[in-house]
Amino acid sequence: MKIKIDYSSVRALRQNLPYIIGLTALCAISLFILLINIRQYQTNLSKIRSLQKEINQYNKKKDLLDFKSQIVDTQIDLDMANKALTQLIPVKEDYFSALAALERISAQTNFVITYYNIVIGNSTPEKLAIEIEGQGDPNAFLEFLKEYKFAGGRLITIDKIQFSQETFKGAKIHIYLYSGKVSNSQPSDSTNTIDLLLIEKILEKVQVQLKSEESEVYDYPTKSNPF
Repeated sequence: MKIKIDYSSVRALRQNLPYIIGLTALCAISLFILLINIRQYQTNLSKIRSLQKEINQYNKKKDLLDFKSQIVDTQIDLDMANKALTQLIPVKEDYFSALAALERISAQTNFVITYYNIVIGNSTPEKLAIEIEGQGDPNAFLEFLKEYKFAGGRLITIDKIQFSQETFKGAKIHIYLYSGKVSNSQPSDSTNTIDLLLIEKILEKVQVQLKSEESEVYDYPTKSNPF
């Protein structure tokens, strides 16, 4: 079978071949330039993020210096404040010191803790979950709720409370005690006078414990087996 050749199409292809080659070359050059621009954009974006991170670090240092200068103008002992914050959130958790902190709060508020249970399932490396049960009159219970956060020398938060409004007997409180290094991933807000007031409040709660720690040995009470 003979193949018919369309000479008019061949002639048109020959005539337009330079344009086709030029268009192909132009597309290739455009694609190359686009890839270079994308790579340059990614490089610039990475540099911007790096510079932004560096700026954030400088801003944190500036805030810290400003904060320290504010503290110098007050009567706050910076070394004592640092020790207090380290005690409130220690690097590593110690079960017995955690329970001793609860006993100190109990002694100060007259809300008697009769039982405690370490809830392993709700605990993480950064926080220790404890369920405590206690009893006391309404004034003692309210005083406990007022003082629990710092009075024991550890930072404590309450997750849930169960109690009887009549006698407060058998009241159950689910709390968290915190430990571990503070993460620097989140930008810190600028410090202000509220922070200074908070530090003064914390020092009022924990400075006695800090001063007596060197010479005092604690007998950690055991009401039940926490393990």
